Amino acid sequence: MFFRTFARTFFESSDMNRNFGAFAFWLVCIIASCFMTHCANIVPPSGGPKDTLPPVLLQVTPLDSSLHFNSHKVTFIFDEYVQLDNVNEKLVVSPTLKRPPVVTAKLHSVTMVMKDTLQPNTTYTFNFADAIKDVNERNSVPEFVYVVSTGNYLDSLQMSGHIVNAEIGRVDSNVAVLLYRNTSDSVVTKEKPVYYTKSRGDGSYHFKNLAPGTYKMFAIKEENKDLQYDDPAELIAFPDSLITISQNLHDVNLLIFAETDTTLNKKEIDSSNLPAPPKKEKNKKPRLQMGVNLDGGTKQELTEPLHLTFNFPIKSIDTTRMELDEDTTLDPVEFTTSFDSTHTKLDVGYKWKSGLPYRLVVLPGFVIDTNGNSLRRADTVSFTAKRTQDYGEALVKLTLSDSMRLAQQGDTVHYIIELVKDKQIKYSGDITKGVWIQHLITPGDYELRVLIDQNHNGKWDRGLYYGSPKRQPERVVTFPEIQHIKANWLVKPDLKL
Repeated sequence: MFFRTFARTFFESSDMNRNFGAFAFWLVCIIASCFMTHCANIVPPSGGPKDTLPPVLLQVTPLDSSLHFNSHKVTFIFDEYVQLDNVNEKLVVSPTLKRPPVVTAKLHSVTMVMKDTLQPNTTYTFNFADAIKDVNERNSVPEFVYVVSTGNYLDSLQMSGHIVNAEIGRVDSNVAVLLYRNTSDSVVTKEKPVYYTKSRGDGSYHFKNLAPGTYKMFAIKEENKDLQYDDPAELIAFPDSLITISQNLHDVNLLIFAETDTTLNKKEIDSSNLPAPPKKEKNKKPRLQMGVNLDGGTKQELTEPLHLTFNFPIKSIDTTRMELDEDTTLDPVEFTTSFDSTHTKLDVGYKWKSGLPYRLVVLPGFVIDTNGNSLRRADTVSFTAKRTQDYGEALVKLTLSDSMRLAQQGDTVHYIIELVKDKQIKYSGDITKGVWIQHLITPGDYELRVLIDQNHNGKWDRGLYYGSPKRQPERVVTFPEIQHIKANWLVKPDLKL
């Protein structure tokens, strides 16, 4: 009606053309204004300092620490838009529920809907860890925990400690720490725990709001997240006795380990006890080839054998068709040979002399692979042994603290020093009268560890849960300071256990 009246006023004017132009102008303005009002998007202003603050909880219904809790839904309101990050994995509910709650986020709110019936007279904790984040910068709410009780009081006992990987002596994170009221040995394979929490990045764990009682305790590191010890590849830890909680407990530390060695080579082998050869390409005859591993292509480590490699597993060797010559006089010397488990690497052992040149001559037929082939022609490998001054040395002193001596209770304990590089033990040896000396160390950065060798067999022994008697793993202590080994240099670290 407005537009019809507006048009008639202009058209009935004496200057029809002029008024029509004005009408058209105002009509366009009105339409554009309406369009912009309905279609414009509101965006936050750009620029300014980056937001580094986590969302702040403004309101929660029902209130945190509520008693006589009977609600099926909990709503959290924050001061900014929030989102969830892997909440199904990060949310830890203790005591555990058969059906976990469903958690959703919308605008400023997070809603948790219960899908299971809560037990009467029980304190429940809902630990979201860092699963709640703001939308823009993904700042997380740290250690967000909601606690309620279905009874008339909140349980308040606590227990804490650290989880350490026994084999490498380092703290272990994201390990599930479990508490059971059922104290049978097999409970960890059959039931869900009553309480559980996860270890943090520093290996620490912390139970809060525990009920008093006696519990069976375990820690497991698993891939399937079912909170049960049901795979030989999983790591397990357990204390030597039941845990009785009547007051707050601290420093309940556990050594976690794998009961079986999961690093063993599981490749299938043929009837000759050798790895099956690679499949042949159609119409192409396989050819045996040999390679040599030398530092820089010409330098041989003084402390290692000469490594020969082959592209097919070797079935037989004739050492009479090999010759190792030393020095410029080319005097033949005696040597040893040994294959690795795949029979594709041959080690030629000899006590190399500092800085001397060597020559290895191999004739056709000195090895035959699983295809029946041998090298087609003779080959000569010339190299020089490294010099002793190309290596570093270490003199390590170990002192035991009074608490360590007391813990050993007079037992004669064997201590072994380990130098570790790239997760492999490169050098190791016994502590004798508190000292360990190692010569000829290849320059590089090394971790320093001490193995507490309880049974004196010179190696780390894993623990045993399903056996009689149960056995804790031997302990390894890793020291934080990296040892920088340099050529022609002596390092002298002092260690204290």
